[in-house]
Amino acid sequence: MSEVTATRFDYAVGEQRYAGLRFADSSATPTAAIVLLPDWRGQGPLAREHASYLVELGCAVVIADLYGDGFMPDSPAQVGPMVQRLIEHRLEGVKSLSSCVARLRTEVPPHTPLICLGYSAGGMIALDYARCEGDVAGIILCSALLKTAAPGMQTRIKPPVLILQGTQDQVSPMETISAVIAEMDQANNDVRFELYTQTHHAFDNPQAGGDPRERLVYSPTSAKRAKRAIANFVSELARS
Repeated sequence: MSEVTATRFDYAVGEQRYAGLRFADSSATPTAAIVLLPDWRGQGPLAREHASYLVELGCAVVIADLYGDGFMPDSPAQVGPMVQRLIEHRLEGVKSLSSCVARLRTEVPPHTPLICLGYSAGGMIALDYARCEGDVAGIILCSALLKTAAPGMQTRIKPPVLILQGTQDQVSPMETISAVIAEMDQANNDVRFELYTQTHHAFDNPQAGGDPRERLVYSPTSAKRAKRAIANFVSELARS
């Protein structure tokens, strides 16, 4: 009988400490290992739900610590400054993700495909990590805070990338999506985009509500399609 365990997962960059959360089925060998970079809520219920789904697919999962020291925002008012810091110091996010990946790699069997999956601000970090020669089997972004490469950051990405976005996303509008597509094309990267019409930012989050006039809007249809796309991509990488 399978048993899913959740344990603290510590890593560091210099003096900065990070407290991730690892989910795994202790009775099975993982088919893939995933670092899940959550949205602004951090390791809350939504990230844990995503992690549990991935464990059901046969993966070992670590929910990364976006902000350091295990900080968990408890109100939207805290979010702006924290996310702005991530945007202003993008290489810090890359370094923290690299440290998380390195530790996870030592805790899964050799040759286990390792994948980064980022939501919202976590998606920005995952894509930047790939731009900085991140050594993983694949990168997935879902309702990401999309950004083109920062000044001085290379655009060539080695692993395949899957990006799932809504066409009505006000955080990452179509102009930004088009700019990222152009960057990926010019660098000859292997990137798949799935665009969901009538879909806004945070479409995977049931707590976002359903008012299309808001910036954050839940779409159960797009959320279901994204979960299926993620599962297919992970399965493909696990077989390769």
